Amino acid sequence: MKKNVAPLIALTVGCTVAAAIFGFGSEVFSFRSAYAGAGREPLILLTRTIVFITLAVILVFKGGWPGVAAALVMTVGGTLVEWALFPFSFEFAAIEDPAGYREEYGESVTRPTYGAWALFDIIGVGIAAILAQGLKLMAHVDPRRTPDE
Repeated sequence: MKKNVAPLIALTVGCTVAAAIFGFGSEVFSFRSAYAGAGREPLILLTRTIVFITLAVILVFKGGWPGVAAALVMTVGGTLVEWALFPFSFEFAAIEDPAGYREEYGESVTRPTYGAWALFDIIGVGIAAILAQGLKLMAHVDPRRTPDE
């Protein structure tokens, strides 16, 4: 039985765009929080991780095991765009006070390596997606049913 994968592909692209936009926004607000000394950076990044996992679970509910693969593709794509826009997010955050940001962080902010950037997200989303699919499969199991029935 062959499923139509076009809706899953469209949903994956949409989730990737949403993840990239939310990731970019979380970077901007993390820079602003760090500059202001508010200390909200861990909360902002936790929210970002929760959004990535939520989008992955949506893909799993739509596609099953192919949805798990779609969730990993979404995570790699979203973090790749977010990583590529890292210096621009600093510039966007510094619009309010460019001189102050330059004084605080230096002339240019460089991006970390992609592996260091995305590893936690890929592993976390992968585990969450596999767990969601496993729980989805187990939801149809009746533990009181005997093999004779």
